[in-house]
Amino acid sequence: MSTQQAPQHGAPRRYTSATLTGGALLAALLFGVAVAAEVLGAETGEGEMTDLAAIVDGLVAFTPWAWATAGAYAVLATPVVGLIVTAVEYWSVDDRRTVLLALAVLAVLTASVFVAVLR
Repeated sequence: MSTQQAPQHGAPRRYTSATLTGGALLAALLFGVAVAAEVLGAETGEGEMTDLAAIVDGLVAFTPWAWATAGAYAVLATPVVGLIVTAVEYWSVDDRRTVLLALAVLAVLTASVFVAVLR
């Protein structure tokens, strides 16, 4: 009589991988649009990265600055979203250690942003 074992599943990473891949592709697309706008001779534009209204206006006006800024935001947001997705994925399989590690890294990233902004 043979005993059958349940199939072994590896650590869940499908959504984390998709999030990181999607974020990288989105950033590449946004930077690509910025380069294309520059090559096509669009007005460069200018502004502060913290002025979201100016960024949205620049995206609508097809200015390379706004598209590159949106790409920079995508690059910055991708690891943060990836860590949140990782925490949720590992929470679903009750891997508390990995959830805590993902949240700890997220806390360090958050603290570093506050230090950089307050500096």
